[in-house]
Amino acid sequence: MPLTDNELKKMVKGYIKENSPELADEEPTISEESYEIAEGVQRKLGLRMPKSTRKVKVLTYKKMVTAEDGAKIPIVARVTVDENGNIVKTTGN
Repeated sequence: MPLTDNELKKMVKGYIKENSPELADEEPTISEESYEIAEGVQRKLGLRMPKSTRKVKVLTYKKMVTAEDGAKIPIVARVTVDENGNIVKTTGN
């Protein structure tokens, strides 16, 4: 059974607190993405598998901070989570 958005937020919040504490209080936006291996690529790789689609959820945390010189700087962290709740990929600055 796929995880609800609230369950995902709770699960990822610990990771964000540890790795990007400045974003821990921000509310993430959640989007869903689908990935599939194209038929031509499967043939080239010699894979014989049914067309499989992998769905992931991406939680994006964003915050604007002001630098010493007054410039506005965005701080962004994206956490990609698979259907089972495993963190697959993270990016951020």
